[in-house]
Amino acid sequence: MTTVLVETTQHRVDVTGADRVRYLEDVTSQALLDVPVTHVRSALVLDTHGTPAAMFDVVVLGDRLTLLAPDAEVARYLVEVLGGRTFLLDAAFALRETAALAVRGPQADAVVAAAGLTVVAGRCRLAGDLLVVSRPDGVDLFGPESARLDAAAALRAAGGVDGDTTDLEDLRIARGEPAWGREVVAPHLPEEIGLLPSHVHLAKGCYPGQEAVARMWMLGRPRRRLAAVRVFGDITAGWRTGSGRRQVEVTSVTSDGGRALAFVPADAAVGAAFGDGVDGAGDPADAGGGARIEVERLVGADPNPPGHDPAIARRRDRPRG
Repeated sequence: MTTVLVETTQHRVDVTGADRVRYLEDVTSQALLDVPVTHVRSALVLDTHGTPAAMFDVVVLGDRLTLLAPDAEVARYLVEVLGGRTFLLDAAFALRETAALAVRGPQADAVVAAAGLTVVAGRCRLAGDLLVVSRPDGVDLFGPESARLDAAAALRAAGGVDGDTTDLEDLRIARGEPAWGREVVAPHLPEEIGLLPSHVHLAKGCYPGQEAVARMWMLGRPRRRLAAVRVFGDITAGWRTGSGRRQVEVTSVTSDGGRALAFVPADAAVGAAFGDGVDGAGDPADAGGGARIEVERLVGADPNPPGHDPAIARRRDRPRG
């Protein structure tokens, strides 16, 4: 697939002050105290029930933290709510930018390298006026409009082509990446959304919502899980089938209608089908011509996410009977 260049409306919030890392360590789901400069971590702010109130990335720079928010709502929450609750700690939040250039596609790394903007996976770098941040299947470029335009020209010369938000959405769904406001919504908990491997550190304690996350991981079992699925028939976002614990809901669908993200029962196996003629146990080949989905993989299905101690037995891992 072509490497696409898309201007997006991501919001960059800078956090300065001597207590900036300590404060975000106290209020987010991510372990940040020992993250080296130039590294990038993803984080959540949770309410007391464990539901995400904000979702963002944390870029560690030498003199500040840069928080990358998916939209204006989250940026406003970071500046007004988190920034207003620092009390006696030295941490100041300020909105800096509201736009970025997204570079995405399976060949994005080669195009980015040819344009002289290479960055190591999971890291960031400063390239003149640009902040280059590693992303799955590419990078995001933050900086003045003139710098972004110069970078876009270099990327086009290296083989990138102009795209739009539909291209980004299709690539996101294909990667199985949950989005704020689509999959990351109440009442879903981080484990249900597949965010434990990327946005949560299970060894952390004493942050809002931590008890709900730990209780689910150690003592409970999710009722539903986010899955990347194949689509058969006419299905759009919001499509549902089943009821109660067996209910399925599609949240995002690619523009060609062939792939989607959906919440499915947590015990759904790869290949399970839901929809007309099946309910998670039937053979997709016997489903007929009706609308249905088939599970390709569960999102974030990592048995050992960061902070998990395999030596500690969870209730769900104990033999039944």
